[in-house]
Amino acid sequence: MPQGKWFRIGYGIIVVLLIAFLASKVHFLFDPLGAVLAALFVPVVVSGMFYYMFRPAVRLLARRIPISLSILIVYLAVIGLIFLFSSLVWPPIRQQSFTLVDNFPEILEAVRKWLISLQEHPWIQNIGKEETFSTENIASQLSSALGDILNSVVGSVRSLFNAIMNFFLLLGLVPFIIYYMLREDNKFPALVTRFLPARLHKEVISAMTEIDASIGSFILGKVITSLVMGTLVFCGYLIIDLPYPLLLGLVAAITNVIPYLGPLLAGIPAVIVALTISPFAAIEACIVVVISNQIEANLIAPRIMGKKLNVHPLTIMLLIIGIGAIIGPLGMIIVVPTYSIVKIIAIRIYRYNIAKRADKGPTSMSTPDA
Repeated sequence: MPQGKWFRIGYGIIVVLLIAFLASKVHFLFDPLGAVLAALFVPVVVSGMFYYMFRPAVRLLARRIPISLSILIVYLAVIGLIFLFSSLVWPPIRQQSFTLVDNFPEILEAVRKWLISLQEHPWIQNIGKEETFSTENIASQLSSALGDILNSVVGSVRSLFNAIMNFFLLLGLVPFIIYYMLREDNKFPALVTRFLPARLHKEVISAMTEIDASIGSFILGKVITSLVMGTLVFCGYLIIDLPYPLLLGLVAAITNVIPYLGPLLAGIPAVIVALTISPFAAIEACIVVVISNQIEANLIAPRIMGKKLNVHPLTIMLLIIGIGAIIGPLGMIIVVPTYSIVKIIAIRIYRYNIAKRADKGPTSMSTPDA
């Protein structure tokens, strides 16, 4: 049997595919396991996000007071912030949401009239003399595209509300998971290395430290930059006198969690609302989103997040589009840190194998004659 490198890789691929095929035939064993993992996925991810958000404050307080008391103080502070949000910010957001829902038919009618006026423009009519670019085709395509955009926005809003409802259902579980994650913060590396050979402990702890720093900076940085983005957009919409500024600013803050594509998603509802005023108002809304995104991406994000992820922007865009088509909005949010973890582990394994082969080389080399 051939024993070359590529043959061994081929054998490994065949074995993996064979295992996957056999696993698909015993679904009665793996379906319950998959259901358990799916049920644990959301609380674990949510707990991990809040763990990285709370950890800096808990570590700062734990220098002077016990860790349990530090966690309790952070919890009370978060509850206070939630109370302030529900008292000061949520009522106008709620009112603007109801107003937007009530005015939604008028918004659609205004957009339809804008499309008709665009169709009657002389420049469009000159283009429409050609059969391929007829005004009827342009109007139908624009209407179809607008309908798809609105359906996507509505679907995203429904998914967001479903996620919020699931979060409240898990509200009794997530705080306890976060508490034990914060309390046992320093014990996790020892727990992992306990099941590994001693020669791998140093390398594994180093990799876990790098992953921890990368994911922590990403999550905490995204939270801060999203708040900054929402504030900038809100102020910009106030300046141009756009309706529903607080609601649209909240949408911008939420969608900014998705790298690169978030500002584009935030600009869609703003442009639709602005079209009810005038095309110039839509251009102003686009300018606000672009300027806010440039300030956030070039001034705020580099100072907060740094470059610890070390992932090329084109790679991020392709990952977001691909995983988003498979998993949805949640996949678009977690794909970047997941790819960063996989990349760090792969690089560590590669370097470890290279160093191991170098250690097995000859201990001495003959010196050539002068």
